[in-house]
This record gives sequence, structure tokens and C-alpha cells, in this order.
Amino acid sequence: MRAEAALERAQALQPELGAFVELTPQLALAQARQAEAELAAGHSRGPLHGLPVAVKDVIDVAGLPTRLGAARPDERVAERNALVVDALVAAGAVIIGKTATHELALGMITPGVHNPHDPTRIAGGSSGGSAVAVAAGIVALALGTDTNGSVRVPASHCGVVGLRPTRGALPREGVAPLAFTQDAVGLLAPDAGSADAAWGALVPGEPAGDGQRVGVDRAAIAAAAPEVAAAVGAALARSGLELVDVEGPDLGLCASASVLAIEVEAAAAWEDELDRFGPQVRGALRAGLEVPRGAYLDAKRARAIVCERMRALFAREGLDALALPTVPVTATPADVDRILFGGRNRSVESLQGLYAAPASLTGQPAVSVPCGTDADGMPVGLQLLGRAGADAALLGLASRVGITSNN
Repeated sequence: MRAEAALERAQALQPELGAFVELTPQLALAQARQAEAELAAGHSRGPLHGLPVAVKDVIDVAGLPTRLGAARPDERVAERNALVVDALVAAGAVIIGKTATHELALGMITPGVHNPHDPTRIAGGSSGGSAVAVAAGIVALALGTDTNGSVRVPASHCGVVGLRPTRGALPREGVAPLAFTQDAVGLLAPDAGSADAAWGALVPGEPAGDGQRVGVDRAAIAAAAPEVAAAVGAALARSGLELVDVEGPDLGLCASASVLAIEVEAAAAWEDELDRFGPQVRGALRAGLEVPRGAYLDAKRARAIVCERMRALFAREGLDALALPTVPVTATPADVDRILFGGRNRSVESLQGLYAAPASLTGQPAVSVPCGTDADGMPVGLQLLGRAGADAALLGLASRVGITSNN
């Protein structure tokens, strides 16, 4: 039984990797037995039937608490599944546990979660536990959330595929809010083909598309760390896709607008529950409460500008996707807070969402696929941003790039 094997592997690797906050053997084995009985009766629900999956612990699973990674977790049990979990269950998936996250998903480096390629290094976040569960071969699919790259960043660092769908394509009911204008439920899978199969099971009927014209922002790629830039450039060169040199969005503007919006919206959502969280997140929420209204409006204007420029770029150049690195650096040692990047001493945290912010603002789908490694064997992620509503087509493009998991 696949569920038993997944649970055993999760338990064996938990001390080293810290991917899970709770394993659910009773639920998993009951779902697995039902799945096996249906298959024995000749009924298959599709590619997810009997597949062990994991769920980030900001997403409700009936009968389990949703702890949000909080320092003082609320142990109230969820009465019903999030709608996206219902979709998984309806497709025959088997839920083996809830994965670790940064508190409230408000952070890009999940504490206590270790990169399976080198446990001394970060896994990224806030969906770090979900990415690690996939990268370590425990599950073949995991749910995460992505507000400013929280699916794509850990996917890049762990060498798996991470999809942030078109905003609203997967329902958010039953998912703890962070920033209402940017929150999205996302998928993590070992490779683009697996992600595509999962997407088809969860959102059936979306046409795959046959596009191949990809915009390449050479300046943005060159601004990443040299080994990241080299891996991304090499992957694009061998892809066989039609590559068009373009000037992409202002990454600094996008990052600033995204972070400010998250601070303000998260503070508004959680103002009455600040005491649940540790000093870092509590401080960020308090800072969000003090942001002047004018600054938030400026961030909204910046988002509108970015959205319009991105629409114009895709229309003018006839693009099916825009290519960027996912993260400008590979996974850093967990005990390193700052690194030299672009001639400046930068915090590691600040670099994580730099290239992820544009899609977070525009709401278009974006996928990170592994495209190589650095000299230390740490994965590099290539990011493709697609057209709104064309998630299946974007995953098809990712598959055609010919990049496979680094596992």
C-alpha cells in the first residue's frame, strides 16, 4: 500500500528534514483502503487515485487543527475540509499529513525545515515542508500557498516543480488568509508532467494549448548569481522554444509593492490575534498596522501599473510565457542571514521573493521548474510566467523545456 510506505518514509526522515507537523495514519489508511476497494471494483478516479499527498498547515483538513505554524497554536479542530482538499479527496488522493510552514505563512524561510539536498541549508518557504515532502520522495504531490513566492521559492531550492495558479483558479475557502489581493493555493510535484496530471484532475477541461513563444529578460537573468544565471540560460538555450528578448517588469518595484501590500493586509486580517505569534511575525503585523494609508494606495497603484505593463508586453510580443530565474540565489546555509549580492550586503530573506513578486501582483500563473545545480549540487529553479487562465498551457510549456526533478 503506497500510503503505508509514504507514512514510513515520512517518519524515518522527520528527524532530519522536519517536513511535517502532523502525520495522519488513521485518515490515510482509511482513504487508502477505500481507494484500493474502488480500483478492485474497476473504478478509477484518475491520476490521483490512491496517491499519497501532503497539505500545508494553513489549509483546513476536517478533524485536524490548523495550527498556522503559530508559536501559540489554536488547537480547535477544523469541522470541514478546505474546498481544495475536498477536490483532492474527490480525485482519490490519500492525505498522509500536514506540512510545516513559517508562522502564518508570513516568511520565506521555514524554520526547522531542512533541505533534502543538504540538511544544513534552507528549504525556502513558507511552503517549505510541502516542498521537502515532495523532494524527499515522501509524496508525489503537496498543497502549498503562494502569496509572494511561497510555493515557487521552496520548489526552486528543493529541486521540484511549484505552480502558483492563476489567482482564484483553486478555491481559497478553508485556507487561512494572509494578503487577500495576492493569496493563491498552489501545487508542488516532482516534475512538470506530474504537476500537469494533478492540475488536470483538480481543474478538468482546461485546454492544454500549443504555445512556444517565450520572452527572455536577459538583464534580469544576468543580475542573478552567476551559477543561477548560467543554469537558467542553458536550460532556455536547449529548450527548443521560440525565445524572444524582452524587458520584463521592474523587479524592485514589484517586490516593494508586494511586501507592503502583504504587511498591510495581513495586519488587518490578524490584528485581533497578535498574541498567537512569535516576535518576528508579531512585529511584522504591528508594522503593517502603522503603514500610512497613502503608502498602501501607492502599492496598489504600482500593482496596477505592473499589471498593465505585463498585459501590454504579452500582447505586443505575442508571448505565451515570460522566463526569469525563480530565486536569484541557491539555498544558503541555515545559519547565514546576509550575503553579498549585486555588490551589496543583502539579507537572505529579502532575496527570496525578488523574482517571484511580479506574478504575485498580476495574478497570472507562474511555475518554477528545476533547471540545473550549482557547484555544490544545490538546485536552480527556472520560472515561467504565463497567461491568466492558461495554467495547463503553462505546465505544458514547462514540460517541453525538458527539465526533470533533481531527485
